[in-house]
Amino acid sequence: MNQLREDYKKQLSGQIEKHFLDLEQMILEDIVRRIKKAGKITSTADWQINRLQIIGYSSEDIEKMIKTALNLSYPEVFELYDKVIDWEYVRNKDIYEQVNAEYIPYEDNKELQQLTDGFIRQSNDDLRNVTKSMGFYVDYGGGRLVMTPLSDIYQGYLDQAITGVVYGTFDYNTMIRKVVTQLTKSGLRSIDYASGWHSRVDVAARRAVMTGVSQLTGKISEMNADKLGTEHYEVAWHAGARPSHAVWQGKVWSKEQLVTVCGLGTVTGLLGANCYHEYYPFVKGVSERNWSDSWLAEQNRKESIPKTFNGKEYTLYEARQQQRKMETAMRAQREKAVLLKQGGADPDDVMLAKAKYQGQLGEYTRFCKKMGLQQERERIYYDMRGRVAPVPKRFRRFRK
Repeated sequence: MNQLREDYKKQLSGQIEKHFLDLEQMILEDIVRRIKKAGKITSTADWQINRLQIIGYSSEDIEKMIKTALNLSYPEVFELYDKVIDWEYVRNKDIYEQVNAEYIPYEDNKELQQLTDGFIRQSNDDLRNVTKSMGFYVDYGGGRLVMTPLSDIYQGYLDQAITGVVYGTFDYNTMIRKVVTQLTKSGLRSIDYASGWHSRVDVAARRAVMTGVSQLTGKISEMNADKLGTEHYEVAWHAGARPSHAVWQGKVWSKEQLVTVCGLGTVTGLLGANCYHEYYPFVKGVSERNWSDSWLAEQNRKESIPKTFNGKEYTLYEARQQQRKMETAMRAQREKAVLLKQGGADPDDVMLAKAKYQGQLGEYTRFCKKMGLQQERERIYYDMRGRVAPVPKRFRRFRK
């Protein structure tokens, strides 16, 4: 499908255009899946239809796309529309009530321009590798890193995921699951880096997508600060930050201090690897801080009080790190159990692997409850392998 409007194409480079076309296809496939499953335009489908308008499609374009993709007659499309119009929480009734060829011209589409400019600032000259991942690059010596065919494929999947998240059409977990599924279907189990470091596919994909979105958000914040004529930013606060980040989160810093104090641009600093902090323009004398110094000090005090599990003490940050390790270990164990079964291993060995996973899951539940953490099981199920834990009766046999 190639629906992108000509005036949009003229304004965008070929690579950005490809991002839009890929995004359009992803949105449409998801809308169709949801309508087929529910027999109506669901809340999520309605949201995504609204996002199609943001990318520059008219209500007439959208109607035709839905009609073609679902193989419906116009009366059947009208019936779908009539149902959603009556829905109390529909976001924009005009899309369904006033079907016409009007759309937002690119020069008037400020939201899209902002996101596109952010992509350009974040990526390199050919507008690829928005996440700046160095996966599958080869070190040729002298600091020269060379891209391989695998790195090209890997970056393509990551860029697609970033596009889906930043345009507000899909959440992080949906896009990370999609990337992991695409990579594992191709036979990849780990991502190799020129430094000699290796990461599991699920760990590398999540890190790249989350970090890439944060960095892109940072570029957009800097663009907005330029428009507001301010050199200052407020760095967002979140619970359980690593100690080196806790000292500067929630505070206001100049653009220079984002680098000198917060480490912006470094692997371990603001917007570095596994950093989910964001920063927003702050106009002194006009803006008000979201987090006072006294509130931040009290939060740091509370988070430094350790809790005990199985004889070991954990601060909130340490507990979060342990939670991540447990999730990674469970994903690895799920993979082992599935591969044993696919490889025709002894059924008892398969069941033993599944029983170990079940035990890990139980410990994870107890740990999160003791530490006061919310379980994040979606991190365990990125592999899309379905149910791996053994049925209760057979599991009890292995616990005896």
